[in-house]
Amino acid sequence: MLSVVLATLNERANLPALFDRLGSLALPSTEFLIVDDGSTDGTREYVAERAARDARFRLLVHEGKQTTLRAQCQGIDEARGEYLVIMDADLQHPPETIPGILRGLEAGASLVVASRYSPGGSPGPRAPVRFVLSHGAEWLAKLLLPSARPVSDPVSGFFGFRRTLWRPLDPRFRGYKLLLFVLVMADRQRVSEVGFRFEPRASGSSKLTQGFGFIRIFLVELFHARQFTASLRRASSRSGLSAASLVHPRE
Repeated sequence: MLSVVLATLNERANLPALFDRLGSLALPSTEFLIVDDGSTDGTREYVAERAARDARFRLLVHEGKQTTLRAQCQGIDEARGEYLVIMDADLQHPPETIPGILRGLEAGASLVVASRYSPGGSPGPRAPVRFVLSHGAEWLAKLLLPSARPVSDPVSGFFGFRRTLWRPLDPRFRGYKLLLFVLVMADRQRVSEVGFRFEPRASGSSKLTQGFGFIRIFLVELFHARQFTASLRRASSRSGLSAASLVHPRE
């Protein structure tokens, strides 16, 4: 019924606590897909060992770094659930929020965004540079992408959606903000939010590019999301054209 997709890159130190918290959740039939993106710290071996003991956990691998967005797409392609939840593996996204996301989907939403700014949510402590980058990205997303305007946290990395909502993305796309594209897919459909507290990273360092590198990648993602919006609209205007046969936008 539910597939939870987590992309990992050198998260070995965080996985025992994360997996224990995931495994203790009161959820219906659930699978946890861990897509490892070239870890060298034992992440892959630990996931394989856990999967051997608990059939709910599945390991998918990719040699080399394909960015979070591509790893998440890989997990979605392999997922078997009616509902999908996307989250990080560094304990900054509390697993205990998943039941609330699932309730929103079961109540009829096509997309449920876990938001730092909804009631009960909090962005937590942030360095000034990260605060500026985060709010700048949110402002740009709402300015340049109409589908992002109805939600309070359009750059959240924690969200759930119905399998029927998903449309394949151009395999050339790289980046970190899959939600931008899922918001486009959910345009004019029911979208809801649940609050969550963004927790400090327990161990390791962020894999997200910072500073000007982040701005460059994010602007490219916004450009691709706008192109994706146009391609979906063209497809919907053509009689008898299935969503799976979309022409991929050009880079």
